[in-house]
Amino acid sequence: MRPAELLSRQIRLRHMVVAATIAHRGSIREASAVLHLTQPAVSRTLAELERILGVRLFDRGPKGMTVTAAGAPLITHMQLVASEVGSLLRHADEIVDGRSGEVRVGTLLAGTADILPSAVFELTRRLPDVQVAISEGTPDRLHESLMSGQVDFVVGRVTPLASMRGVEVEPLYDDDVHVVCTPGHARSRHRGSLAELVDDAWILPSRDTSLRQQIEAAFIRGCSRTPGNVTECVAPVPLRALVLRGEHLAVVPSGIFTDDFERDALVSLPVDIEGTSVPVGVITRSGGELPSSARALIEALRHAAGDRTEA
Repeated sequence: MRPAELLSRQIRLRHMVVAATIAHRGSIREASAVLHLTQPAVSRTLAELERILGVRLFDRGPKGMTVTAAGAPLITHMQLVASEVGSLLRHADEIVDGRSGEVRVGTLLAGTADILPSAVFELTRRLPDVQVAISEGTPDRLHESLMSGQVDFVVGRVTPLASMRGVEVEPLYDDDVHVVCTPGHARSRHRGSLAELVDDAWILPSRDTSLRQQIEAAFIRGCSRTPGNVTECVAPVPLRALVLRGEHLAVVPSGIFTDDFERDALVSLPVDIEGTSVPVGVITRSGGELPSSARALIEALRHAAGDRTEA
């Protein structure tokens, strides 16, 4: 690899943006569509960057492009640079145009239930010109989106993301989960243990989530096995539709489906799931500078979390 001073004169922002986008999208075709460039132009830019660095950044395969072990730390830095430049440009737009800007939020299931809607309502009431874009995802995908600047911050259960590289965590409140079902379900009056429900049909988070791992650990402690009849779902809309059919038990964060509980469409069972209470909070990039609109939404989240705790 060449001396740092020489490299700094040869590497351009376009090189870093192209590499960061390929890493995020997984292919030159997808990156070219996002960047509004031709595929040959993206390929040439990547080839230039790899030649300058003297390092192969990506492995090419039939399923797309994956970052090499040698390229991983370099790509991380490029993603951070590209993200910060994007934030800078958004700051400039807010200043020059006098606009409230845009906030891009990534969410896990917990955190979307009550405080995020409340915070968005409060933000848009005070700043009606602000645009808020909310996207869901798995912890790994949200971490990737956070590091590449696709989202400004993530709100949700902090456990999956807190240990990942390059992030800062601000806990807002401790979240519990509940076992729920319809009033007509055979278990709706269950007052026993979690282990006694192991043979029922369940709706649970996907296996790659920390909540699923915590739930299964609770079953193993109680009866040395986990449920076999499981439908995996974390998206609120299909999850709600499935549980309202009356055939499944489900584990959901507190605060979700509040209207269904108030009209007695769902009931919460007094079943303890040990080890599933974790903080919900805001996860940001370490050292990153957020646009003012994103900072305003985080402040609204703090207020919503405070109101929730006092309620």
